[in-house]
Amino acid sequence: MVKIRPVELRDVDEIYRFRLDEEVMFWAAGGFGNAIPAREHLIDEFRRQSPLDTQRFFVIEAQEDVQDEPVVIGQISFRDMDRVARRATIGMLIGDRRYWGKGYGTTALSEFVKILFTRYNLNRIDMDTFADNKRAIRCYEKVGFTVEGHAAKSHVDNERLPRSGDHGASSRRVAS
Repeated sequence: MVKIRPVELRDVDEIYRFRLDEEVMFWAAGGFGNAIPAREHLIDEFRRQSPLDTQRFFVIEAQEDVQDEPVVIGQISFRDMDRVARRATIGMLIGDRRYWGKGYGTTALSEFVKILFTRYNLNRIDMDTFADNKRAIRCYEKVGFTVEGHAAKSHVDNERLPRSGDHGASSRRVAS
């Protein structure tokens, strides 16, 4: 079972641990550098967020069995929310690599999209990633996103984890 809930201060250490993982951040942000804010910065950011913000963070929890405690496995968020145009851009990462490739990201994304269309009354959701992030693109497509375009030279190369493409993919999902 997958659950989406607003981030809480008790989640800071887990999210910070995800952001220290070079491979996780490579796929989530296209590089390692400034994608890792200080732990104190995360605390401030999470403490300041409110329901009316144009950017909000949530955690993705997995519970493999009903008697198990839920485990934070990732983060999902929206940014650049425009309440008049009823649109936002979202981002997601599964930070615990033990949960990669098992459908948790697809389930979490599907749940988050429902939340944004119903609770936030959005009619368009944008998402962007790198063209080489095939796993993410498949996940978005399963949930109903379609590729709208490509941005040239949109990522930072990382010498330890080389990529072949220079283009990012931009996807969208529109309420039906």
